[in-house]
Order: sequence, then C-alpha cells, then structure tokens
Amino acid sequence: MLSTSIWTAGNITKLNQVDIWWNEFGNRNDPTILMIMGLNSNSQVWSDAYIEGLVNEGFHVVIFDNRDIGKSEWLTQEPGFISFIKSLPEWFIEYFVDFTLSFMFDESGRFNMANPAPAEYDLNDMANDGIAILDHVGKQKAHIVGASLGGMISQVMTLNHPERVQSLTILMSTPGFDTPGLSGPTESFKLSIKESFLLNLLGREEEALWVTERALTGSRYPFDSNQFQLESKKRLEHGINTANAQMMAVGASPNRADRLKYISQPTLIIHGREDPLIPIDHGEFLSKNIPESKTLFLDGVGHEIPDQSLSEIIPAMVRNFSR
Repeated sequence: MLSTSIWTAGNITKLNQVDIWWNEFGNRNDPTILMIMGLNSNSQVWSDAYIEGLVNEGFHVVIFDNRDIGKSEWLTQEPGFISFIKSLPEWFIEYFVDFTLSFMFDESGRFNMANPAPAEYDLNDMANDGIAILDHVGKQKAHIVGASLGGMISQVMTLNHPERVQSLTILMSTPGFDTPGLSGPTESFKLSIKESFLLNLLGREEEALWVTERALTGSRYPFDSNQFQLESKKRLEHGINTANAQMMAVGASPNRADRLKYISQPTLIIHGREDPLIPIDHGEFLSKNIPESKTLFLDGVGHEIPDQSLSEIIPAMVRNFSR
C-alpha cells in the first residue's frame, strides 16, 4: 500500500487566489499525472489502489480538492434561506425539494443549463487552479486525468492551455449537458437526486451520500455497503460542501462540443455503459469528435471507477500516455 495516507497528509497552498488542498505520490522526477475529481466530490474519491497502481507504473501522481469542496477553500456558503428551510417541518422541506427540482431539468429531461443566478466562478477558473498546481510543483507538462466534472475541467484545460497537457484521459464526462441530441440522466437517477437532496436538508448527509452512490453503481459490481461505509466516512471527514456552486460553474461555462476538434493531445475516453448520470452517448460523442481518440467503454459499469476495473483502466491509460 501507499506509504503516505491520502486521508491525513497533504498541503494547503494559495493558488490562483484560492486556498487549494493537494497531495502528491511517487517520485517528482517521474512524469506527472494530475487527477481532477468530479461534482460535489473531494479528492478522497480517488482510491488508494488507483493511485498506487499509477505510481507503480512509474508516474508522479498529484491529486487535489477542487475549489468549494474538501479541504480547499469553500467560496460558497449555505444561503440564509436554506438554513431557514432546514428549520421548517419535514412536509414543507419535501415541498421545497419538489419545487426546486422542477427547475433542474428542461423539457427533454436534461439538466437545465439556463442559470439565472450569477456564478461565483466557472470552469475556466477551475482549470486555472489545475495549471497553478502544475506551476507550484514545477511541472511544465502533465498527463491530465479528469472524472465527470473533472473531465469537463480537463477539456477546458486542454483547450485553453494545450502546451501544458501531455495527454488527456476523460472518465465518464460530457462536452456539455446541453449538447444537442445527447440524453439526460435516467429517471431512476432523478429520483435519487430528489431523495439525496431531501436527506441533505434534513441533516442526514451520510445517508444522502449512500443514496447517490448506490444509484450511480452499475450491475457488474454490486454496491458494497460495508466497503462504502468506510469510504463515506473518509469523504465526509475530508469535507463536502453541499452548498457549493460547482453546478452553477458548469452552467456559466460554454458548451465545448464545437471545440473538441481542436484537441490534438493523445486522448482516452473511459465511460461505463450503464452510466445513469452522464449516459454513454456523451462518451461516444467525445470519442467521435476528439481526433484520433481511443475508447474504453466498460460493460455493466455506472458512473463510477470500480477498483475491480483498474486492471483494464490503468493499462489503457498507460498506453495512451505513451502515444
């Protein structure tokens, strides 16, 4: 196992005018992989096995908490009216959840990207956080790996700073939720969003995390309650800002579909065929529109990175790094 625990170690550094928590593994003289995590998720979602597997392949791995989550600076605080809502009877909280979710999806069932509220930051800012980390560790170039929201950030980083990106790996992500012709989340996953939102408002954050994780899990590797009990504790202790503005940052950022053709770095698209949040057609669109990209589409896998699939994922990544 790794000699340094990712749950307790790490650094907090002012980068791009924001306090960013980050950590590194392996030899800094080796080629660097910068790993960017997804929406509402801190860096502890990257498993020990995943990081260790990449280090054992001869890479220097850097992980970090995106702004507004984990131990990085929380730029968005819970609005006063949400605190007030939490104090009301449960029946009213349920009504509020239904009312709020009625605006979350458009007529076609996709996430509504028309954002009426001003965003504190956008994906450009989040991409610049990653560039600032590379500057801080003295790396001119790195292999960029992004999962979900991290995959969106990694696309922006590659398009805006192509000279800093040696290769690109996009896991379970999208060129934009509003890309014409692409599907929205499954109906069953929408129900889990509602249940999780309600549980968070009722102060039952661990249960909310369980509901979401179960809903994201595909059929190939059934949800392991005992294992996730340990994982959820690590994630919650590291910090989850349920009031973060990351989804607003997505809505405030332009769709990338028309710019994908400008990505020239070796690119690998990894996506689960049973992804209920960002369905497989998003991964297929990325692969068709990023020149010479490679794919690894995983049967029976949802919106997740199962350790059991690392024997497929890591070799595919290493091959892409060397292209």
